[in-house]
Amino acid sequence: MISCTSVRRFALLASATIVILGSSCCSCLQFSYPTFDTANKVDFSFSPGSGVANGSLQITPSTGDIGHRSGRVLYAREKLKLWNSKRTALTSFSTEFVLNILPQNGTGEGMAFILTNNPELPGNSSGQWLGIANNQTDGSPANRIVAVEFDTRKSNGDDLDGNHVGLDINTIRSIYSYPLSNLSVLLSSGSDVWVRIQYDGTQLSVAAVQNYTFLQYWAIDLSQFLTDDISLGFAASTGEFTELNQIKSWNFSTLGDTYNDKRGHMKKLNLLLAILILSAIAGSMLALYVWRRLTRQRRLAYRNLEKMIDAHGPIRFKFRELRNATANFSSDRKLGRGGFGTVYLGYVNRMDMEVAVKRVSTSGNSRRGEQEFVAEVNTISKLSHRNLVKLIGWCHERGELLLVYEYFPMCSLDKLLYADARASASPPELTWERRYTIICGVASALDYLHHGNSKRILHRDVKASNVMLDDEYNARLGDFGLARVIQRNGATHHSTQAVAGTRAYMAYESFFTGRASLDTDVYAFGVFVMEVVSGRRPSSSVSYRDSDDVRDEPSTNRRGQPMYIVDWTWKLYGEGRALRAVDAALNSEFDPVQVDCAVRLALACCHPNPRQRPSMRTAVQVLIGGATAPEPPFQKPAFVWPPLGEHQEMELPHVGLLFTGGQTSFCYMTSSSITGR
Repeated sequence: MISCTSVRRFALLASATIVILGSSCCSCLQFSYPTFDTANKVDFSFSPGSGVANGSLQITPSTGDIGHRSGRVLYAREKLKLWNSKRTALTSFSTEFVLNILPQNGTGEGMAFILTNNPELPGNSSGQWLGIANNQTDGSPANRIVAVEFDTRKSNGDDLDGNHVGLDINTIRSIYSYPLSNLSVLLSSGSDVWVRIQYDGTQLSVAAVQNYTFLQYWAIDLSQFLTDDISLGFAASTGEFTELNQIKSWNFSTLGDTYNDKRGHMKKLNLLLAILILSAIAGSMLALYVWRRLTRQRRLAYRNLEKMIDAHGPIRFKFRELRNATANFSSDRKLGRGGFGTVYLGYVNRMDMEVAVKRVSTSGNSRRGEQEFVAEVNTISKLSHRNLVKLIGWCHERGELLLVYEYFPMCSLDKLLYADARASASPPELTWERRYTIICGVASALDYLHHGNSKRILHRDVKASNVMLDDEYNARLGDFGLARVIQRNGATHHSTQAVAGTRAYMAYESFFTGRASLDTDVYAFGVFVMEVVSGRRPSSSVSYRDSDDVRDEPSTNRRGQPMYIVDWTWKLYGEGRALRAVDAALNSEFDPVQVDCAVRLALACCHPNPRQRPSMRTAVQVLIGGATAPEPPFQKPAFVWPPLGEHQEMELPHVGLLFTGGQTSFCYMTSSSITGR
């Protein structure tokens, strides 16, 4: 089980390719420490000043004189063997740990995960030396140490910057390094960073979670620097500027010989596959030549696509008609652009109505564009709900994929939510009553998708830019390009294979499972509610000062540390100030009971444990007063994967909602009873 305490942001994915040759018998090593206490001390070797405190391994001293200090903490019960039992490949392993670097007096210097044959801490290894070497031994092959460093200070001219990850071999001068600042990752922020390092015999992958994801490859022959008995653990240092270098959890396990044998087998398969591909290319070129000679008529690339579409309601338009309706897709008619196409304003003469024409993009990945097109037509054509955008028709002709929707002059919610009042003499007023109606409308639409049909539908892209508004400010959820249909029976919690959606709205588990579920839609809805209540973009960092009047308390109590909307809202709620999350543009004109209800519901929907989130059925009941508002914990829980516990979901009747002009009416939907997720 992978445990990560207080994971607030998602940050990096790095991988490094390693080719290694080494020495003696099999290493079967496994341990797990979800947290640390004094009873664990016997399992580790500590350099002077290092120890266990506050449930963490303190790599450098945490009390007293902590300046100009270095330290090492190594696993002491057993050493790692470099070779497998057959001496045919290096031992495969996987390790995960949570590091936390908390500045005390400025920031410096950093810490590292180390593999070494010399476990003793070098003397005079504080400051820039990170507990890895000193000015006498730096670069010496006798050091026999390989380290993945997390550097927080530019201490010498060879350092890339003061916030990077690097690979060190017998020296603190990284042979490879990667900057993190341009990815909005700050190692010394005081936030937890989850790290995974996995080695499969030929490739070492390093993954960390805080805010963002990136990929980087490093090549090295480790056997040139290490012998068989390897000590593993952590090293760190401080200098004139100090920090607490902490490890909050750590687990490690070897993966066994079979894993390595499979890698060798895969190499052979890849070679055979390459030969087959070359043969296939040659054969394809010959077939293409013959096809061109024998075929007189041009064959449409989308003939098979027509067979995939099951649409018995939407109109099939001719391309010429839609081209004329949009003035040949003029840039003056452009309404917006999304991840899978551009939307244009059109006028259909035979229907005497304005429409929104979505021109699905097929450049770069035509197969994906076709899949989104088919998904959207087949999904929306069977839906009928007041809070869903209606699909009028479709067209695929001349290599084009086109969808025709009803047009809403108010455009999408985000354009009003983030409108600059100075840009218009009389901008539309997005009052609290209208915002609450919009929230309820989107909740009703998602409840219908999840529970209102014989098959469940995952939207997978709930966000303000996909919510359209009619003249009465009623919400219409649209853009079903990422939608997927799943069966009610069977395993539905993980139901789609590809990670898709908009990063700021994606649940924590999406990045671990690579799949979507009802729970990930619920999480996106929670972020959407926070967005509507606060008027803040989910992906934009906010300062703690933004939510508080600095005149109330001394400025030393306000760090101004950047936070994102879920953490920011949870912090306000935990301090009993949930109402401070309301958009300042409302000028305090809102219903405090409704705001409190919306904030509590949003936090419950964004619970790090997907099994603790309410269903959309429950969310609708909470919004209309049919169920009490959730009581989320005052402090944001830790993200733990796999999740613990079971869904605690109440059984509620099938009730659909219609929201018009701030009023709520009811309509009952026909479907079978709901079972657990």
